Amino acid sequence: MKKETIIAIIFGIGLGTILAFFVINRNNETKLTKNKVIAPSGIVNKTITTPVNTQIQAFEITSPQDGVIVDKASILIAGKAEKNSLIIIQSPIKDLSLKNTQTNFSTDFPLALGENTINISVYSSDKNTVPQEKTLKIYYLDSQL
Repeated sequence: MKKETIIAIIFGIGLGTILAFFVINRNNETKLTKNKVIAPSGIVNKTITTPVNTQIQAFEITSPQDGVIVDKASILIAGKAEKNSLIIIQSPIKDLSLKNTQTNFSTDFPLALGENTINISVYSSDKNTVPQEKTLKIYYLDSQL
């Protein structure tokens, strides 16, 4: 090969690399400057109104107290929750769900020997409210031990 041919090939590769570099950078800059519409413009300007006088009754467990030690294989769980709400009581040995027709509720719940972690969740009939949850630790120790 002649010297001129080798020099022409080297200049061609060099200029091609420089040109490719500028084309790629220019393409990235145009991607960054483009605006993308996330939401339609009509929905963005709407205001959301919430009722002012909405009263949500606080979920409360009246008995038993957290950390209580009992000598029976079951315990009465009682409390207050919003009327017509769904109450779910879960433990490792039993899951129970009940519909609250009054503001007060009570149910007998079985216990395992030792520590019992009982999760109580209340789901309101209003779909816009967040479920309320409480956890109780009840200790069942047999009196014959």
